[in-house]
Amino acid sequence: MKVWNKVLFVSATILATLGAFASSAQAAGFNYIRIGDRDGLGYGNGSGYTAANGDAANVDGKGVLGVGDFIPDLNQDGKLATGKGDDFDNRSAAEKLNTAIQTKGFIDNGSSGSIFTDISLSTSFIKKANFSEKGFSEKDYRFQNTNGDQKTSQIPLPGFDFDFSVDKNNVVKDSPVYFNLLFGDYDVKDAKVGFWKADGSYFERQLTKQKNSKGQDGWIQSAFVELDFDEVFSATANGYDGLLRTKIIAPDEPYLTFDYAELSTKRISLDPDPQSVPEPTTILGLAVFGIFGASSLRKRQTVNS
Repeated sequence: MKVWNKVLFVSATILATLGAFASSAQAAGFNYIRIGDRDGLGYGNGSGYTAANGDAANVDGKGVLGVGDFIPDLNQDGKLATGKGDDFDNRSAAEKLNTAIQTKGFIDNGSSGSIFTDISLSTSFIKKANFSEKGFSEKDYRFQNTNGDQKTSQIPLPGFDFDFSVDKNNVVKDSPVYFNLLFGDYDVKDAKVGFWKADGSYFERQLTKQKNSKGQDGWIQSAFVELDFDEVFSATANGYDGLLRTKIIAPDEPYLTFDYAELSTKRISLDPDPQSVPEPTTILGLAVFGIFGASSLRKRQTVNS
């Protein structure tokens, strides 16, 4: 009986601890800061569109186009590629103005990058684009490598920059933060994401290669990297400042598109099933796996680009 009572006591203690953490997490107002919006690359649920493989762009017919679905093959020629009639610009007015930021529990201080969402970034788009009209400039398809030299890529390379403030009562201190990315038709080697540290130093993480040999041309997929709390946030008198600067590096990629990038208290699902996204009480126990390795960022005073 004493053993059983001890088991009950330990179980109750564990449940109380998890409950307290869940309550704390739920009470915190900061859930995510999202650049762009979750709207299926501007196609919504993709109704009436087909993929390059001839099937419906929305594989399960549920929700907006997302992980496991496909970018519509606009001219239905069985290919999703540059110069094949698949260029599109579904950006909202706010996205074109680079101000499409979705908020939950924070004050935005000038985050940017939405000009790169809901649009085909392709070599054929570059050739016909009026950059001033489309919201791009020549520097948008150049990136800075670790040596500080400039190298031209084939397409405009997105930079997603997060700059925001959070009240101390709206965030759970020391909880992990996830950089989440939803993008499509990445199928060329050596694409990466670059991160800038507070001291101006720089590191990169590799993206996984899309398996187009299995009929996944135009596949929409997700990626994440787990960051420590103090790699994103620094303490202020009233709470925390959040800052992270990123750059997509895909010098060999001729066609690429992004739905959104975000910083969140939850990692994005790598599975088409939305139920696979972990609840707040399980996030702290997750090992880092998937598309990026764990980061070694250390945060900040000034970020250089």
